[in-house]
Amino acid sequence: MTWHADRQARGEGGDSPDAGDLIQLSVRRLPGGAVVHVRGEIDMLSAAPLRQECAGRLDGAEALLVLDLSEVTFLGSSGLSVLAETAELARARNKRLRLVYQGPIVGNPLAVTGMDTEFDSYETLDRALADQS
Repeated sequence: MTWHADRQARGEGGDSPDAGDLIQLSVRRLPGGAVVHVRGEIDMLSAAPLRQECAGRLDGAEALLVLDLSEVTFLGSSGLSVLAETAELARARNKRLRLVYQGPIVGNPLAVTGMDTEFDSYETLDRALADQS
């Protein structure tokens, strides 16, 4: 259940959440790259900040972008679109993109859409960073 649906179920209605209520992004710079840690829901309300962050990182000098999705609690179709766009941009810029996630919240949507084969995916951030390829 999403944040908004959960509030409605409890009878709290009111204003719908904005992106800041749904998603938190933090960036860790690495030599030659960056890790973008994503926490929360990636849906149509929260996809824009992630899209902007990824595009900005791939437009920069960094050769590697790691998206740490291990604390994502929901991945909707808008989130899948952001991942697909980010993968395309990384290929166009000759950059490496890696995803970090475990479990069905991110894994199932990627598998159902066939997108799981489009990414270098890792179960832990340490493994993603240790890969020298």
